[in-house]
Amino acid sequence: MSEVMRTSLAIARSGWQATYNRSYRFSRMKTAVIMLVVQAIFIVLVARRAPAMSAGASSDSIGGILAIMGVQMAWFGLMYGFTRGQGQLYQGLMVPLFQISPARPISFILGRVIEAVPTRAWSTLMWAWIYSRIVPGGARWGAMGLLFIYGLAIGVLAHLSGLLLLAFWSRYSPKTMRNGMLVFGALTLAMATWAIIYLSEGGTVTQLALTMRQYRTSVGGLVVLLTGVPGLVLLGTLAVRPAAVEDLYRSGLYQVVELGETDVKRPGRSMWLPIGEGVLRAVLSREWLELYRSRIARIQLMIWAAGTVGVLAAGRSMAGQPMVRVVQFVGALALLSWFIAFGHWPIRVFEKERKTVLLYRLAAIPTPRLLLAKFISIFVPSALLVGLGSLVGGLAAGLGAGATLTVMGWSLGALVGGVFGGFGMAAATANEEPEEQDAGPTSGKDAESPQTTGNAWWSVARTVALVVCAALPLWIGAGQPWLP
Repeated sequence: MSEVMRTSLAIARSGWQATYNRSYRFSRMKTAVIMLVVQAIFIVLVARRAPAMSAGASSDSIGGILAIMGVQMAWFGLMYGFTRGQGQLYQGLMVPLFQISPARPISFILGRVIEAVPTRAWSTLMWAWIYSRIVPGGARWGAMGLLFIYGLAIGVLAHLSGLLLLAFWSRYSPKTMRNGMLVFGALTLAMATWAIIYLSEGGTVTQLALTMRQYRTSVGGLVVLLTGVPGLVLLGTLAVRPAAVEDLYRSGLYQVVELGETDVKRPGRSMWLPIGEGVLRAVLSREWLELYRSRIARIQLMIWAAGTVGVLAAGRSMAGQPMVRVVQFVGALALLSWFIAFGHWPIRVFEKERKTVLLYRLAAIPTPRLLLAKFISIFVPSALLVGLGSLVGGLAAGLGAGATLTVMGWSLGALVGGVFGGFGMAAATANEEPEEQDAGPTSGKDAESPQTTGNAWWSVARTVALVVCAALPLWIGAGQPWLP
């Protein structure tokens, strides 16, 4: 067993080193620092919605806080174990290595679990600090320690439960296992959307804790049943009969690999739009067919749908407000829901054609005609999404037909500005980016992918350009062209 633990720790250390190299050491943008800053801002914003209770009520509220922490850590631990485990235990070069080497697969499984502990501990500590603000006085720090220990234990057990779910799913229904990502993504987006709406409508974490206090027994039992028991079962089986877990994982892995080799769905033929010959037909057919066949686009549609729910809530809160505020909130949120899901379109529309764009040059396609075709390919589906979001928000706000069309008009105007802003910055910085490398990376800093490092700063610049150009029409449309 000591050899298993040594191998497991080596796997965990390799994962930590890879994360450090990818997010800080060899990252020009230092994404690890950016993520810490974003987390700090998030902590401050959520903590402001968690005012302290009175001294008399705080002793009775600890059950509600523990219930919130338990549900949150259980769900995210289960989701992280399933989704992260699907990528780590079934993909990558180390997966077949463990099948042909003398090392036991249990070392691979335990190593990935150990690798996730620091991330889980940091996330738990962050939420424990936020929720402990509810407890007044010096008792806060004791409550913070209790929340941290409880949340970390639930999170680790839930992570193990996610791995157990993954092992059984891959063993008995590998063809449907790929749908697990969609299920977890949709449910997580639904909960996050509900939380944002709850906080934006004036709800506080303190009020939620008082509500959850009434259901702490049933909530605690549900958390233990769905995440604690399966995690303990896996942990006990790893200690008593590790070969059973290894056989379950290995048989599921073989089925997933075999399915990947035989169940390859390739389209029979390409589809051409029934329009006249020319660059417009070629660009639109390619862009829209690629979007239609993309599995990632389905996840992005769920993200947009979650944002549209937020637009609906904002529209309800804007009922009876002046037109200025409706344009500011409904129009901006409709555009934001599109931007979060599909805002990369204007930024990446030419980057993905770094080599095939030469075909346009060889065919002597006029540049204005190519730009117009690219713009139409992005604007038409984007306008449908932004327009639908504005329509939902306008109807929720109780606007008439004319006012709703006004909000939609300013939102679509902002979309036009944002797309042109992304195009303009892409053209301005095209010569600043490194050329694509045909050969693979070698070592050291050369191991950096141009897509993640060389282009990173320019992608940020283009995103800023898109946001600024989209904000200007909304700013003018809100009737306040000059800030106070």
